[in-house]
Amino acid sequence: MTEHPSSKLNDKVDFIILLARSLQRCGAAAHHLERALSSAGKGLGLGNQYIAFPTGLIGSFNEGHDHRSTVIRFNPGSIDLSKLSKIDETADAVIAGRIDLKEGTRQIEAINAQPDDYPKAVQILAYALASGGFVTALHGSFIDLVAASALGIGIGILDVFGRRFSFFEQLFAGVAAFLTTLVATLLSQHFPSLSADLVILASIVVLLPGLTLIIAFVELSTKNLIAGTARLAGATGDLLKLVFTIAITKKLLVDTTHLALPDGHNALPVWSEVFGVVGLAVGFLILFRVRPKHAVSAFLISVMAYTVARFGSIRLGVELSFFATGALVALMSNLIARILHRPGLITLLPGIILIVPGSINYRGMTAMFQNNVMDTVQTSFSVVVIAISLVAGLFFGNAVVPPRRSL
Repeated sequence: MTEHPSSKLNDKVDFIILLARSLQRCGAAAHHLERALSSAGKGLGLGNQYIAFPTGLIGSFNEGHDHRSTVIRFNPGSIDLSKLSKIDETADAVIAGRIDLKEGTRQIEAINAQPDDYPKAVQILAYALASGGFVTALHGSFIDLVAASALGIGIGILDVFGRRFSFFEQLFAGVAAFLTTLVATLLSQHFPSLSADLVILASIVVLLPGLTLIIAFVELSTKNLIAGTARLAGATGDLLKLVFTIAITKKLLVDTTHLALPDGHNALPVWSEVFGVVGLAVGFLILFRVRPKHAVSAFLISVMAYTVARFGSIRLGVELSFFATGALVALMSNLIARILHRPGLITLLPGIILIVPGSINYRGMTAMFQNNVMDTVQTSFSVVVIAISLVAGLFFGNAVVPPRRSL
């Protein structure tokens, strides 16, 4: 019996929808998702158009005289570069005809069901590495390092074991900010050399939506206005949730929301910054679920990005250094993606996460709660300038070495 043409169209569309859900669950941005789906649709012989945004997708498909449209509702995903790369490989195999649609569907569903590459204990340790690395990079004291690392472990436990409860997803950031502020403030009363504000900031550094802010600016720059505006609003809401919780908790405890970072006393030696950068890079590699076989290249790009931004700002100024960093990260990521035939996001996201302006944005929001208008405006303007410089650099790098792949 000959298969009806509309049945073939439905099989292809169902595969595209599964691919869309899977890539979005792995944290693909709207412009990446649209390009990936468009490439897959063309490879399968479909005419297709998409409008993607952080919580949904509208797609239109046609094959000959058969047409189909669909609207999909997503839950916001989190970055999982391991599954994203595996899904990308499977989609390529389907498009190239090495496997059929049915086998490709089965493989992608199996990838979605796979456990994380890293054990829960390692994921919890990643929070401590990121928090401790942040303290060291900002030249905090040894007691700051210990406190932030311990609180990082606590937040990691909350995240890893709280995921099984759907209701906890909305409460996680607020609970983490409250407990961090409570513990850090109480500890500062017994350890005068401890900088409570630095410890709080370092402990929640993983929760700061700096990367989301950069992705929002990229989406706006690529004319994905719905996605960019929605993501920007989401990032602002997430940041306000953290800052409001911290401000209220500090008000209840010590009747102040003053943000005081280290003044240099009791600071760790300058050379310890190297270990801090390593801790930050390794921590985020694990949190982004980078596959072990991709870890070395992602780590090297992360360290390179931090080094260029850190020392370039001395010579070039903030704007040019972030532009140069973005351009270099995009160029190297695309080059590696072309040579190794894998998604450029594997090195791009770990490369920019260490330099995104999340902590500056946090300080701006804190100043707002202090009714400090000038500091709020100044820090907010700095965030925008840094974000624009970084995004411009990413576009320049993509122009010099165009991405071979859609992701």
